[in-house]
Order: sequence, then C-alpha cells, then structure tokens
Amino acid sequence: MRPIPLLAFLLCLFPQESAIWQHVPLEPSAGELVTAAPTPRQLATIKRALAARVKLDNWPCAEGGEPDWIDKVTVDELPLAPLVTALLVQAGPGCARGGQGANGAMWIVQFRRDKLYFLATPEQHFNGWLYSLQLERTRGVRDIVLGWHMSAGEAILTYFRFDGKLYRPVAVAKIEFDDDGAKIVPQPAP
Repeated sequence: MRPIPLLAFLLCLFPQESAIWQHVPLEPSAGELVTAAPTPRQLATIKRALAARVKLDNWPCAEGGEPDWIDKVTVDELPLAPLVTALLVQAGPGCARGGQGANGAMWIVQFRRDKLYFLATPEQHFNGWLYSLQLERTRGVRDIVLGWHMSAGEAILTYFRFDGKLYRPVAVAKIEFDDDGAKIVPQPAP
C-alpha cells in the first residue's frame, strides 16, 4: 500500500484521533517547568486536599494513615494561557510514584483567592508524566498530553482537554521508539 492511500485509510479509522495527534511532537516537549513557590498556607491546603482525595484518586496504598508521598510532592507552575497559571502537583517518592520516578499521580490545582480548585486529578486518569503542553486551546486553556512509560521502547499518551471545569481524556495513542525514531499510533477512544 502506498503512503497516501494508507494515510487516508487510517484517517477513516481514527478521524478525530488522527487530527488530534498530528500536532503532538514525537519527542517530549513539556520543557522545563518552573518550580512554584506556594506559600506555607497554600502548600498545607494542597497536602490536606490530596490526603482527602486518596480513595477518589485510586491510590489505595495510603490506607491506614497519611501516605508518605504527600510530604514530598513537587509543585511547578503550569502556564495554561496568558495570565492563567495553575500548579502542577506531582506525587513524591512512595506508593503513588513508579520505581523509576516517571509514572505517578498528578493534579492540576488553582487557587482563586484562598480557595483551592482541582482542574485535573487521577480520578480522571491524570497520571504519568507531562509529555507536552499543546498550542491548541480548548475553552481558552492549553490542551495537555501525558505519557505513561510502558518500557524503554514505548509509552501510552493520553490527550486531555479542558471542559470548562476539569481536564478530561479525549484520545489515547501509543508512541513507539526504535532505531528509526518515534511514531505515534492512535488507539481506540478512552
């Protein structure tokens, strides 16, 4: 099969998914995030909120007390739009992070005045590692792609869009790495 007919065939199979993945880079492009400096009060609020969500976010290893990873969360600034910055909170070492450190629980939070709002949580399958912040925007904020390492040669990518309240997964693909480079293969919808 020649490349053009094959591409047309794939676009028929995955019309929305193919369109979504065409602008996702073949190399992770999340860039260096800027470490956030939440106030002690904000950090305490984040940690209390994460502890309260453990069962919702399906990290059951924390049963019987506050999980060890909460004290070691990392907090980075996440530029979602001009004048809209949220915080990307990632589980620290412990049961909510993989042994190699890449795959783990993640949240996007935003403070509006002193109130904490969750924009993305593991409950919506927001787990893994930040693969890319897309230029495409939905409801005014950037789309996000997360990766989940499967092996040295492949990862699962999940494309998230903001629905006005939360980031939700809208497409899934597998990215395969080999000596010839990388390729993104759309998968059936989540």
